[in-house]
Amino acid sequence: MYKVVTNDLKSLGLRKNPMILTYRINKWLFSPTIKKGKTDDGGIWCCKSKGNAIKIQKYMLNKHNIETKIFVCEIGKILYQNSYRIKTNKLKIINEI
Repeated sequence: MYKVVTNDLKSLGLRKNPMILTYRINKWLFSPTIKKGKTDDGGIWCCKSKGNAIKIQKYMLNKHNIETKIFVCEIGKILYQNSYRIKTNKLKIINEI
């Protein structure tokens, strides 16, 4: 799995998510709220593929002029998934790519 974060290791706030999380390398971050299903809130989202993470990275730069980093990550329990993203209860960023 892959996680796109800002250069200071914060979540992107996509889809108007007001809860900005701060990540630490090799440390588990637990979602403050848990909601199973398709809802945008209640979990931590990550990308299933490097290609989709790169698409988000390009979107952030082109639309918001925000540079980002991509990390390989480990995830906890899957709360929801679609063809390109997974929502989980916890996430640990490991290596920057």
